[in-house]
Amino acid sequence: MLRLRAPILVALLALGACGFQAPQPARTPPPSAPQPPLSTVSATLTVPASEILILLNDRTKSQLAKVQDQAVGCLITKCNLNLVAVRTGQITGEATGSGMHLRLPFDLKAKLDLKTKLLKTGGGARAQGLADTTTQLALKPDWRVESHTDGQVHLSDAQLDLGPVRMRVTQLWNRNEDHLSKPIFQAIDKRVAAAFKVKPAAEKLWRKVLQPIKVGKDPQSWLVLSPQRLRITPIHTVNNAVVVAIAADVRAHVVVGEKPASPQELPPLPKPQPLQWASNGFAVSVPVVLTYGDAVKLTVLRMKKHPLRAGGTRVQIEKLRILPSGQDVVVAAHFCVGQKWDFTGLLDSCGDGYLRGVPKFDAATGKLHIDNVHYDIGTENLMLRVMKFLAGDELGKALQQTLVFDESKEIAKLENNIRTALAKPQGRGVAITGQIKSFGTPSVRWTKDGFVALLTATGTVSASLNMKGK
Repeated sequence: MLRLRAPILVALLALGACGFQAPQPARTPPPSAPQPPLSTVSATLTVPASEILILLNDRTKSQLAKVQDQAVGCLITKCNLNLVAVRTGQITGEATGSGMHLRLPFDLKAKLDLKTKLLKTGGGARAQGLADTTTQLALKPDWRVESHTDGQVHLSDAQLDLGPVRMRVTQLWNRNEDHLSKPIFQAIDKRVAAAFKVKPAAEKLWRKVLQPIKVGKDPQSWLVLSPQRLRITPIHTVNNAVVVAIAADVRAHVVVGEKPASPQELPPLPKPQPLQWASNGFAVSVPVVLTYGDAVKLTVLRMKKHPLRAGGTRVQIEKLRILPSGQDVVVAAHFCVGQKWDFTGLLDSCGDGYLRGVPKFDAATGKLHIDNVHYDIGTENLMLRVMKFLAGDELGKALQQTLVFDESKEIAKLENNIRTALAKPQGRGVAITGQIKSFGTPSVRWTKDGFVALLTATGTVSASLNMKGK
């Protein structure tokens, strides 16, 4: 019996003295994180017709239009016209189409000068008028609102006397309608376009979606909207108001930790893209992150309470690392294996080996675990040569029991934080409000830094524009 035990003792002493070192495992880059879903944050700019009328009446108190030294047709010849149109009553109207239908009462003062080789004379007249116009608005690629006014001008039948030439104001107007109506229409275009400004509203929304929104204190978490583009509906009218919906297409995701950096300067406003209708459907990617370092700490604590046993003996893991790979993760361990009969631990065999496993997530329990933990091929070959009693899958099974991490509380806390934060208006000039209807089943990812239980929150979100706020 002594002769049989001596070679084994020598082999174990040699193995315990020199240890073992498994070859480095083959690794590929971890899978890239999926792109967050594309959602839309839309805000509606609404300007009631009453506000446009107030602005028009305020900005046209002195005069409505003016023509100076305009060559016009005076029956058989040309005359020089000076004309002033002064508003005599309130401008009235209503929203229609993509703009306004307006009625403008005015007083017209016209002075004509007639100069020919045979005759030099002048004269003037005064008439009452009413401009019945329709103004339609359209948005240009540089966010300017373009206004186009058309309509009819009705005049009282006043008479103009230019020496021997006699004509009525209506005749003068009808002969020169393009020249004489145009100044009034241009004045309306200018005022209506000024009353409906889209660009400042778009800049407010653009600025808002570029800023992180705090949605949690414990853990500190931020909603990052990551805008991709701005879209806009055609200008239209609803309930006697001029309306346009501006939408930011975003890839929303939550960042847990320090506040993400926001741009120092507002990036240029992108050109508006067409939008058929505004949608309030919203989806945001919510990650629950467990760093590899924290996972290792939890695993080590668990092993101290429940030491590993495999191959009928104790296994002590002194160092542990988790390394990401493309299809799985690698568990790098420095472990010591004791002998059943060695109560001193002097004959422990120690070395470095590698195991592999696939991260999984159990939606029912909220636990993240590493499944199918087994030796890397290099470590398995080494175990077959130097430690056959540990060459099976027992160590992998034992270690797998410790690589379980309960994330249910963190997930519940994050869900509650986001749901509560979005239910409250976020911001002043542009207030974003959302309602989370559901959180999808988390899927597990792993990055270069840690495990990620990724869930998608879906619901609705909207933005309200306050053009008087900041």
